[in-house]
Amino acid sequence: MPIQEPTPAPDRFVRRLRKALGGSGVSLREAARKADVSPAYLSRLLNGERGAPANETIARLEEALDIRPRGQLFDAAGRQDHLADKVLKRDPDRVLMRSLAPLSPEDFAKVVQVAERLARKYQTP
Repeated sequence: MPIQEPTPAPDRFVRRLRKALGGSGVSLREAARKADVSPAYLSRLLNGERGAPANETIARLEEALDIRPRGQLFDAAGRQDHLADKVLKRDPDRVLMRSLAPLSPEDFAKVVQVAERLARKYQTP
């Protein structure tokens, strides 16, 4: 019986993870330690030899590499993080998301800027 090769993590996820690791100033070994994964696992992930990790691991990688805003690795993996899940469970939030769909990229960027500015008011230092 032939051995089935694992489906690699999405290319977008791998590129985003590589970019974050390269810009973090930490070694692969240190990033793996901080994310509570083995260096070999992180290396295989970066080389397309592993599928996208579990949501908990993605969250730890974002924390270990200080990826901001949070959720970028989830987006790149084609998944929703716990905050997106929380938002999409509230009726007014789903209405807002649907109302954004027809906006041009320029108008959408303006909405994002306003939302980020408002969100900073509620963030703790």
